[in-house]
Amino acid sequence: MERRGNMQRKQSYHLTPFERGQIDYLWNMERIHNQAEIARKLHRSVMTINNELRRSQRFSDYKLMPRKWRAYHYNAEEAQQYASLRKNRIGTKKKYSKKKARIIAKLILDDKWSPQMIAETHKELKLSRNTIYNWIYRGMIPNVSGDDLRYRHKYRRGRSQRMTEINVKKKRAARLKAEQERVNQTEKQIVRPLKHSIEERPIGVDKRKIFGHWEVDCVLPRKGYKQVFVTFCERKTRYYIILKAESQSGKAVCKVLDQFMGLFGKRAKHIVQSFTFDNGFEFANHFVINKVQEEYGIMAYFAHPYSPEERGSNENANRMLREYFPKRTHFEYVTNGDIRRVLHKINNRPKAVLNYKTPRAIFRKKMHEIDCVFGYKKKLRRSKNVNKD
Repeated sequence: MERRGNMQRKQSYHLTPFERGQIDYLWNMERIHNQAEIARKLHRSVMTINNELRRSQRFSDYKLMPRKWRAYHYNAEEAQQYASLRKNRIGTKKKYSKKKARIIAKLILDDKWSPQMIAETHKELKLSRNTIYNWIYRGMIPNVSGDDLRYRHKYRRGRSQRMTEINVKKKRAARLKAEQERVNQTEKQIVRPLKHSIEERPIGVDKRKIFGHWEVDCVLPRKGYKQVFVTFCERKTRYYIILKAESQSGKAVCKVLDQFMGLFGKRAKHIVQSFTFDNGFEFANHFVINKVQEEYGIMAYFAHPYSPEERGSNENANRMLREYFPKRTHFEYVTNGDIRRVLHKINNRPKAVLNYKTPRAIFRKKMHEIDCVFGYKKKLRRSKNVNKD
């Protein structure tokens, strides 16, 4: 029984170089070509010896083999080399490499990409989103930690934490709804002429099926400074544009609107169909309303008070802008070159809602279609700063 147990235990292991040497000696020196006899001498099964002899044959020997194969030779050194090669091919290969880690670190730190964006767009890496997250949390990506992720709080959350966040969101939504109802009553009493509600916007614009409708917002600097960012986001392509205004006044915003319309030249009437503003005093004044609706001849819609979700694309883009210009910073020394470099990074981020294409690529495609249909110039102007990037 003990011997039988030892044989069963030994059969669970692979052949050793010493055993291959024994097979070589028995096959070539002793001229024992009976596989059953070799198996008895080595205390192995006949199938183990059969597989060993079959795998050790050279390619040229297979041409000589009849339908029922037979072994023509055996060499222990060659058999050991074949076994080592087969062993290296066993199992899943390691995906991690320093080159992949450097690529991921650059995209996260420099371009502010998320692991989901990297996994969906860089197919050559052959990595999933969870694999990249695991590498980050294990410290396998140089200089990258969980604090560098855009949505670090949404990963690896427990059920209690998720329920707490849901309750907080519900309370915030109820508070905003009550505030909105109070403000709506006030708005009904103070109705400015030519001010159109967002409810009057066509259904095709609400569903983002029509190109050329822009959401506009104002990004404020640190308290005590005047210069602000006026941001524009196209609803269908999510293309983002930033222009700097001297102040938050209506006249300063009108100058920015002129500058924005001048970016597209004669094509502006096909690219800019309407604006959707919030109810800030920089937009809800007769200077801006008359400028847009009378001079430009396009519609100006206003979202409901305390309803940033009605301009979700612009708010999300502003959040990405804050990654480069955090709150409590001023814009006095921000140059146009700095703005162009930031826009280049934001507009070249792939988005899931665009099937992981970039807003810049889709916007350029729309511009090209307009150029072909209406006969405008086909090549778009590129700034020198963007080319350098």
